[in-house]
Amino acid sequence: MAFFLFLLVNVGLFIRPAEIVPALLGWEIYFYAILACLIVGAPDVLKYLTGQSLDAQPITLTVFGLLIAILIPSFMMGDLATAWQTGFLFVKIIVYYLLFVSLVTTPARLRAVLTCILVCCGAITMLAVLRYHDVIKLDTIKSLGDSVAGKYGEALTIQRLQGTGIFQDPNELCVLLAAMVPIGMYFLCAGHSLILRVLSAAMLPLFGYAIYLTHSRGGLIAFASGLGALSWSRFGWKKTALLGMVGLPALLVLFGGRQTEISTSTGTAHTRVELWREWLTTFRENMAFGKGMTVTKEEDAKTRRPDEDIRLAAHNSYLQCLADLGLFGGCLFTGAFVTAIWSIARINARDCLLLNLDLKEVQPYVLACVAAYAVGMMSLSISYIIPTYMMLALSVAYTRMATRACLAPPPPLRFDLSLLGRYLAAGVGVAVSIYVFVRFLA
Repeated sequence: MAFFLFLLVNVGLFIRPAEIVPALLGWEIYFYAILACLIVGAPDVLKYLTGQSLDAQPITLTVFGLLIAILIPSFMMGDLATAWQTGFLFVKIIVYYLLFVSLVTTPARLRAVLTCILVCCGAITMLAVLRYHDVIKLDTIKSLGDSVAGKYGEALTIQRLQGTGIFQDPNELCVLLAAMVPIGMYFLCAGHSLILRVLSAAMLPLFGYAIYLTHSRGGLIAFASGLGALSWSRFGWKKTALLGMVGLPALLVLFGGRQTEISTSTGTAHTRVELWREWLTTFRENMAFGKGMTVTKEEDAKTRRPDEDIRLAAHNSYLQCLADLGLFGGCLFTGAFVTAIWSIARINARDCLLLNLDLKEVQPYVLACVAAYAVGMMSLSISYIIPTYMMLALSVAYTRMATRACLAPPPPLRFDLSLLGRYLAAGVGVAVSIYVFVRFLA
């Protein structure tokens, strides 16, 4: 029952019924679904948390550490109201994360969750594309007009596809689709259901077309990175290099236009570099614990006074966390994703004998999904939304199952000084890389 409710939670997360059926406005469907799931699934959550020591669950402990990092700046300033607001927002994310890792405990459940997420993404993408071409009328889904320079320097306006709900932004929708393409390829190439194979075969061209319509540069890079990670995991780096020599030029031709015009001196790319420069300054001013969590656009619209100026986010999730939460929180966030990708990748090592065929088949696709999303976060501030922690939960759930199914499992990861050193190296490495790029390359 708890797992069925969790599937409904994901449906409510990706497809907000009130944004499609106006009569449902005001109904907190997602809230009631996750509350019911938490009540029914509480024994599973407690079993997960007490089944082994927390130091043997490094990503989970890191997620709890991020809650502390979010609260510290507000407590240091004596702002209890902000501490309550930001803490409550992140606790809701933690609840979803815990439900995911506690309930997705078998290969069958993993396939069910991936199917649910894939179908939901396909549904919102289909609605967005139909609305983009004016086939249907939905006031909650609108394309975004963006100005670009024409061939002869004249100003042109292009319409960029965007979704609904938490993906009501072309770049965020594109990164989501980039992460979903490997999952669609899994069901097409290794799925056991003919219906899912046919459905995936139909959705993959839809996702590709939607990625093109978003005109998102960062999303296209995430898409290419996901395909590269998938190829590397399945075929090795030599064949991946050969495929890249053919595939990258093909992508440049297929997605020609705004997405392949990479310049840091004009347009939104220039704006993004200036934002990185500004947020690097914010990071230097509050290097230890940051200035405090930047709330999502939705929550900002609810709480910001009319006379307050809107400050644009950093458009880089790792830099956003460094500026918001300092080295403490920024290193935790960056380290969590490095650990997530590494923990999935090492399951594919030659000396790691994975006996479960289902888990062995899905490994490259889960790796590609998480890698694509992690790369997409380099150009988006999506540090505090549920899908970001869904990716961490996916890696934890998969590696727990795979480790148990290994004849020679890799050494367990522990939240110790060695791992914290890697977290620090990852966070500092990101900060230095962004600084070098902004200072010398842009």
